[in-house]
Amino acid sequence: MTIAQRDVVPSESHQSYLLELWKQCLVEMLADVAEVKARHEDAFQAVRANASAAVAEARATYGDTLVRLERTIDERLGRLRKLIEEKDGPRIKPFEENAIHYEGQLVVYEGATYQALRDTGKAPSEESDWICVAAGGLDGRSPRVRGTYAAGERYSQLDIVALNGSSFIASRSNPGQCPGDGWQLIASQGKRGPQGSRGERGERGSSGATIASWRIEPADYTATPVMTDGTEGPPLELRRLFDQFHQDAI
Repeated sequence: MTIAQRDVVPSESHQSYLLELWKQCLVEMLADVAEVKARHEDAFQAVRANASAAVAEARATYGDTLVRLERTIDERLGRLRKLIEEKDGPRIKPFEENAIHYEGQLVVYEGATYQALRDTGKAPSEESDWICVAAGGLDGRSPRVRGTYAAGERYSQLDIVALNGSSFIASRSNPGQCPGDGWQLIASQGKRGPQGSRGERGERGSSGATIASWRIEPADYTATPVMTDGTEGPPLELRRLFDQFHQDAI
């Protein structure tokens, strides 16, 4: 061993000491790494929790802002509609379920017209929110012409019948015998007018066509008359006549 090697390479006793020293250092380093990892994990969890809370808060704030924005838009649209109605006059439209109807708006509901006393989503049946400005009327009825009066027929009010040249209208349902208390005369037959003067005699017409011949169809048992003017009359069905003759001959 040279002098340089003797100065660099430690002795066996020093080597054992250095090995133990390196082991202790390694243990302490591993402990420090575990501690650092634990601190990093705690910091990550804290950051994650704070981020989740921030996201939830942002969503809640966005939702509240959206609701306030929608309410503001509805209010402004309501005021705009009101200004338009004040300028052009209120417009009537059918009532809509699950919709907001604004103060002063006119709607049609179950045949009647209502005006909103306030902004409301309730039906006009809620009298606290609506006022009726025009109630629905009854269905109209029209007279009905029933032809010539028949004693056994059933008649209703406003039915019109003809009898002996006159017309009667029923003043109630089941009016009874006509004429009578249940019928009102609406038109009667006038008197016969004077006879007019005799008109001039017209020109003599042409002679009517007569049968000139017959066209016989044996397969169909028919005989068709041929007229003098070339036209044909209705055919005669002879099969039944021949069958009856055959039965009588037997």
